[in-house]
Amino acid sequence: MLKLSQPSEPFWLDVLPGVRIRFRPITVASMLVAREVVGHVFRGEDQDDIGARANIALVRELARRGIMEWEGIGDTEGQPIPVTREAIDLLMENWPAYDQIDNLYVAPALARDAEKNASSSSSGGTSAEAPNTATPAA
Repeated sequence: MLKLSQPSEPFWLDVLPGVRIRFRPITVASMLVAREVVGHVFRGEDQDDIGARANIALVRELARRGIMEWEGIGDTEGQPIPVTREAIDLLMENWPAYDQIDNLYVAPALARDAEKNASSSSSGGTSAEAPNTATPAA
């Protein structure tokens, strides 16, 4: 059963100790744009580590589109910095932050998508094996 209980309003997540980030809910439009970015990774010439690079591209793009504001993130001097595309990209280079954003923000949206797909109508046809009607070769 498809459960329509995803967030509709922005929400805060505690990403790391002392770091809170306010996110927009992941929308269909956000996911489609992120998938397009992933498509560029797959169409690129360099096929080394393609799965990892595709995952990074997906999480990074969803973070770029979703992060609205934050607390506890600063520059090298410890001064708070505003949310910008460049600042989000720097944040996503920090492994603990990337991992938490992936686990707390992206993974639940992907799980909802998987739940929806599992609840979809069956495609036409049957999964049962058809009887063999070919005559054996002599």
